[in-house]
Amino acid sequence: MFRYGEMNRREFLSHSTAVSVAAALPLGSIAQEAMMARPIPGTGELLPVIGLGAPDVFIDVPPEGKELPKALLQALIDQGGRYLDTPAFFRPNVPIVGDLLTEMNLQDELFLSGKITVNGKKAGIEHLERTVANLKKRPIDLLLIHNMRTLDEHWATLKDWKEEGRVRYIGVSLTRNLDYVDMERFMKAERPDFIMTGYSIHHPLAAESTLPLAADLGTAVLIVEAFKATDDGGIFPIVAGKPLPEWTAEFDCESWAQYSLKFILSNPAVTGIVTETRQVRHVIDNMRGGYGRLPDESTRKRMSDYLLSI
Repeated sequence: MFRYGEMNRREFLSHSTAVSVAAALPLGSIAQEAMMARPIPGTGELLPVIGLGAPDVFIDVPPEGKELPKALLQALIDQGGRYLDTPAFFRPNVPIVGDLLTEMNLQDELFLSGKITVNGKKAGIEHLERTVANLKKRPIDLLLIHNMRTLDEHWATLKDWKEEGRVRYIGVSLTRNLDYVDMERFMKAERPDFIMTGYSIHHPLAAESTLPLAADLGTAVLIVEAFKATDDGGIFPIVAGKPLPEWTAEFDCESWAQYSLKFILSNPAVTGIVTETRQVRHVIDNMRGGYGRLPDESTRKRMSDYLLSI
């Protein structure tokens, strides 16, 4: 999963009046009591639209260092979020995430996803067994084949697991070497419950045919890399020191992070967005992107044109 530069965003927030003011506002400043939630196609289960991708502080955390990941999880819950995506390169023999969820009694509160990040059927099964055991939730909510690796072998395993009731939803992710032709071929043939992929104003390729196909097939879509602008950086250095346009108030936008998130959420094919951060205030800011109004189609074009012109 792409991680936008934390230092860049930290510097940006410290100089951005718009975001500083927004961070001081109570959530009730937006006239909406709960975060938007969208149905998972096929079941109708509602999923709040902004989730948290567990950053590296959830991996190999020493006992004395649990305060930060606990604070991140608490912020997710407090702001109306429910979805936690465990790290793509989470080492399943290190049960940090499950331990934290147990200590905070959150297994039943959160929608949890894990990923297969190894090659080969046997290795994939072992990886899944340890991951599910250490997340301490059965059935796990969602399992994805990360970047569609050794797809045929892993997909057969996931279908078996779903039939056995060990996982509720299954799917694939694609965040590197974006071959949407292969993903779309797979979607048509296998009808996964979920796909996960990158999408942003600067990187809109997924919206050309993959997201419309997902909508047609009834496949849920999770978006990552929402703040990606360049191959190695996010939007925050680009917009540093620049105030939000006044017209963003028309869709209850309080920060540049929410600008990106609301643009993505205004695509009706999107079920939810996974955001990743090590900062509690960033979690709060991101979660607020799931509240209030969304831009219409003409405003989406205006947003894209404006950001790409900076």
